[in-house]
Amino acid sequence: MQDILTQEEIDRLIMTTRQSSVEDEEEEEVVSDLYDFRKPNKFSKEHLRALQRIHEQFCRTYSGLMSAKLRARLDLKFHSIEQLSFGEFVRSLPNPSVLAVLAPTPLPGNVVVQLTPDSAFVLHDRLCGGPGQAVSPSRGLSDIELAVFQREIIGVFCQLLNDAWDEVEQLDFQLESMESNPQFLQIATDRDVVVVISFTFEFKETEDMVNICIPFRTLEPIINKLTQHRLFDSLKKPDPVKAEVLRRKVRQTHLPLEVELGATTCSVKDLLELKVGDIIQLERNKNENLDIKIGKLTKFKGTPGKLGNKLGVVITSICEPQGERSDE
Repeated sequence: MQDILTQEEIDRLIMTTRQSSVEDEEEEEVVSDLYDFRKPNKFSKEHLRALQRIHEQFCRTYSGLMSAKLRARLDLKFHSIEQLSFGEFVRSLPNPSVLAVLAPTPLPGNVVVQLTPDSAFVLHDRLCGGPGQAVSPSRGLSDIELAVFQREIIGVFCQLLNDAWDEVEQLDFQLESMESNPQFLQIATDRDVVVVISFTFEFKETEDMVNICIPFRTLEPIINKLTQHRLFDSLKKPDPVKAEVLRRKVRQTHLPLEVELGATTCSVKDLLELKVGDIIQLERNKNENLDIKIGKLTKFKGTPGKLGNKLGVVITSICEPQGERSDE
């Protein structure tokens, strides 16, 4: 057996070595792409889904309450959720901004709620009786405007955040300070990981974005509770006392109830010539049941009558809306 390699065997050995080194380099590149130590992902997908679920519920409640408060439709809808460094978040914000720094007691650290001045002025103008218009050119809030905004907007924001987080942990969000320059925010270092929940804000012709920034170290004490399993397990049964209060308030709500005797059409000429004693023929027979309406909805049928000296109507049937079943 020969101990000396031929030139062909030497060439094959060199090629094999080169191919193995290239494969090792490619494998190292793939591994380096899977995890970036400069931007660690501390929130799992399950954590992000749980945070999304909490803030979707918050959006629905806030939209309904503020629409009633402003007497105009306000929509706050969940848009996106992502984790990034605090420095990236600060650099993405416009200057000036309306920044509310909240303390989520008993958790450590702070939470930031960010709105643009245009959104803040629209809400302030509407709360003060105006149509809801932004100030042009854009500027920061004055002391009086800031006081109204803190009490009427941020106060409601904090209360509803408390309710949204109640199924995970009982938190008490309190306003700690207000800022206008993002560079003055000192709630975390530039490299700290934060989760940013973004919402779309729509009020009349104004469309804008609202952001909530929560550092990881703030949520770290309760991070294990942010799972879909724990969320569903922790759902509480409705409080019977609150349910009874809500039921009583609903029963005390006033609704317009009207009885329609009939309808007809006539020309403007005939309408102008009407006088006392004239008879108007309606498009309804005297034996037909009358429409009893709740608002614009025909809910019942009935027959006219008298109760003592007062006119009345006897309900003979309940109307069932198309495609729905009525509950008596």
